[in-house]
Amino acid sequence: MADTLVERVTGRPAEVPVPIAVEVVITDDTLLGGDTTPARVPGYGPIPAAIACQLVDRAATDDRSTATLRRLYRHPDSGALIAMESRARAFPKGLARFIAVRDDTCRTPYCDAPIRHTDHSVDHAAGGATTALNGRGTCAACNYAKQAPGWRISNHRDRDGTHRSDVTTPTGARHHSTAPPLPGPRRRPSDVEIAFADHLAWPDAA
Repeated sequence: MADTLVERVTGRPAEVPVPIAVEVVITDDTLLGGDTTPARVPGYGPIPAAIACQLVDRAATDDRSTATLRRLYRHPDSGALIAMESRARAFPKGLARFIAVRDDTCRTPYCDAPIRHTDHSVDHAAGGATTALNGRGTCAACNYAKQAPGWRISNHRDRDGTHRSDVTTPTGARHHSTAPPLPGPRRRPSDVEIAFADHLAWPDAA
């Protein structure tokens, strides 16, 4: 009866272990440099550095478990969490929609077809991040063509926040693409607004 209850509650056979994820927030200095700053288990609270390192070590060396490392970015002054590295290959729906609204049409410079794919400019397999900076909206044809040898794409953001994409074709030709501005009047931002925007965008890993 107990096994039946477990199966109906969890939806898994009673003999199959139920996966449990334990998140540990720890500084790089504590994890790799021997620092003693306490770590934190979300929902539980702070734990001693030594115990946190033991948990990480056991998870990394136990063949029965899977340990993943995700970088968190905090503001250098306040320590507030401002961004978290995405481990997903596919763009989350909200982020994909943001990129589609930002780019409007295919970001290949000589193409204005409707957006059908959200593409990693630097491929995920090559270490490209699933972020707004590394993402671009493309049509299906341009996304598939980019997989051919010789194509290189790099993105960057201007100081005013404009997203730019540089495309190098297999023949060596270089093209540049800029995300179109949103509707409405534009004005020159103050130095304070620019500095504040830089802090909000640092670093681009959301």
